Amino acid sequence: MTLKGGIKDSDEVVLAVNERMAFIYTLNPERAPLPDIAKTLQKDDRVDVIAWMENESVHVISGVRQGRLIFKPNGTLVDEYEQSWDIAGDAGVLNLTVKNNKIFYDEYPDALARLYSSLTSHGGNYLVVSAKPGFEFIGEGSPTHVGGASHGGLHKQDSLVPMIVTGTDSSPKHLRIIDLKDWILTLID
Repeated sequence: MTLKGGIKDSDEVVLAVNERMAFIYTLNPERAPLPDIAKTLQKDDRVDVIAWMENESVHVISGVRQGRLIFKPNGTLVDEYEQSWDIAGDAGVLNLTVKNNKIFYDEYPDALARLYSSLTSHGGNYLVVSAKPGFEFIGEGSPTHVGGASHGGLHKQDSLVPMIVTGTDSSPKHLRIIDLKDWILTLID
């Protein structure tokens, strides 16, 4: 459908693409349930991460890796950012390592919090989908940066950025964009 065509009563799925990430909304959960859409997307090996909310938990599958991971906040495992989670299933779906009740990230920095915040950012029935590095979701009139990093993706290629700071020996508590504001404020005091 073209953008100017708008959503019609007969439409069941709406795609909101944004380079390396997309939100996929079901307008008719009975005819197009999220798990069914996710299984269809899983057949495409260009789709890296596929996530949706079911009850109070996030479900994650992949077009690249086998298995399913289910997680929710406020659990017994603690990640490197001091956030706690309950996880079940295959941690390898997000390339997580769990050891001594601690969660360590590799390919997808802070993936649990980033997926959870995306899936609770607004109402609706939708999937959050991330493209494998080297691929993008492209819609009518959308810019492309295929082969290079662009915003939206969960992979570390899109998430880790260089930053040069001089004139201080201090550093943020964690190397996430979300932690920079408080650190910068300490520098100007």
